Amino acid sequence: MAEEQMTTNRMLHYEIKDPLELNLSYMPFIKNGGLFIPTQEIFALRELVTVELKLPGKKEALRVEGKVVWLIPNNALHHVLTGIGIEFVGDDVATVNRQIEAHLDTSIEVGGYAHGIQKFPINR
Repeated sequence: MAEEQMTTNRMLHYEIKDPLELNLSYMPFIKNGGLFIPTQEIFALRELVTVELKLPGKKEALRVEGKVVWLIPNNALHHVLTGIGIEFVGDDVATVNRQIEAHLDTSIEVGGYAHGIQKFPINR
């Protein structure tokens, strides 16, 4: 049985304020590239979304089409941000990845997806 893909296409606006936030949000390890988007809105897996993405230092927003590939609910453990992970879809996947990668700060090592994970102070 083929996987059914949802056909809704809601709009999200995500303004990334600085290169560290971009490094933590960008997910190049997803097949076509992807992005973590903090949001309180409720989405379903495979739901299609359009993101108006504003990169650090840019005035014009980049329109990104994506498919929800993971969900972080409001009650998630380890103090992670509530949000969704999207996989880029559509004909302009390579262009979107290039534009995002051009704005990454390569001097910051985040070791893959780490957005929202906070370290707990250890009381000794």
